[in-house]
Amino acid sequence: MNPWTPLVGATLGWGASAVMTRAVILRGVGAFTLVPIRMAFAMAALGLVIVVTKRFGTRSPAAWRRGLVLGTVGMALPMLLMTLSFEDLPVSVGGLLIALIPLATIAAAHFIVDGERFQVKSLPGLLIALMGSAVLVGVGGASVEGVDNLWRGTLLVTAGVILAGIGGAFSRRFALEVPSDDLVLPQFTVNTVVLFIAMPLFWDIDLATIDGTSWLLLAGIGAIGTTLAFTAFLIAAGLNPASRLALTGYSVPVVAVTLAVIFLGETLSPAILGGAVLIVVGVILAERSTAHIPEPGVATSR
Repeated sequence: MNPWTPLVGATLGWGASAVMTRAVILRGVGAFTLVPIRMAFAMAALGLVIVVTKRFGTRSPAAWRRGLVLGTVGMALPMLLMTLSFEDLPVSVGGLLIALIPLATIAAAHFIVDGERFQVKSLPGLLIALMGSAVLVGVGGASVEGVDNLWRGTLLVTAGVILAGIGGAFSRRFALEVPSDDLVLPQFTVNTVVLFIAMPLFWDIDLATIDGTSWLLLAGIGAIGTTLAFTAFLIAAGLNPASRLALTGYSVPVVAVTLAVIFLGETLSPAILGGAVLIVVGVILAERSTAHIPEPGVATSR
């Protein structure tokens, strides 16, 4: 297999996921309905992937214990918070702020992953990315169409980014202990169980708001934007060096915003573009100044 094929698939899948999520929300489906239905489709797709590829299935108790952490902290909570943020923010703002996840992972890894400490040489990249976020939200956020509650949306996506960063750090730590393939099924299962058991206790899942088009979009978010993107990235991890895998984190926001402009009619102001450039440049500088143990995306269990 060409090593670029799964990498491109993961990038397109995750980029399209943000756009399809925003499209479903604009059609009147709430986040508390969208997220559980998304994971139902994702679990069905994962079952098919396991049957076809003979990968990602596991009965390992060690993997399932770690899946409890990853499924809750690294997947369910960030997914819900980021989806809620798209009720207030267009992809051109929310999708670009999600690009800060690698920085949150670097910060969390300092406390969670042995040997992966924050480097002073990463500080310039961090400051540049934070400056880009300030430009994006403070200057560009108020000028872009489709913004409902700017600061609520920003707070939600920031909380999601922080939790996703913590989840990413735990993923790196657990990669030293169990193969990354063995974490997929536990992580997805725990995420789905948490969403379907906990969420209806507090909010209603309103299926009446989902029309035919929304059902198709939800199936796409679950199967393509969640399962296929996630598994494609893991396959890419076995074919590509870490430096090439890191390109996904930089390119997904660009793909998401491009698709949002084409299919959702979103517009980009100079402040949005300037903030986006600063965020991507800052993340690249910080990532390249950080030594990762284990290398991100690569199963290194011993």
